[in-house]
Amino acid sequence: MLVPTLLGLSIITFSLIHLVPGDPASVMLGERATPEAVAALRADLGLDRPIHEQYGRFLSGLLSGDLGRSLKTRE
Repeated sequence: MLVPTLLGLSIITFSLIHLVPGDPASVMLGERATPEAVAALRADLGLDRPIHEQYGRFLSGLLSGDLGRSLKTRE
């Protein structure tokens, strides 16, 4: 039961991240960001990829302990 529970939690977490209003790239760059800079950061973060590819990267990152970049410190 542990594996299905963890898989379900990962799906819920991933879904909640995508349901939050706003664009993470725009938030990271600030209000004065150019559309080109936002597009470049979206590509760098993988936000321009299909949702199933994003989930695959999210899941592989979780398994390796990589939880992504911080919006505040960008690390």
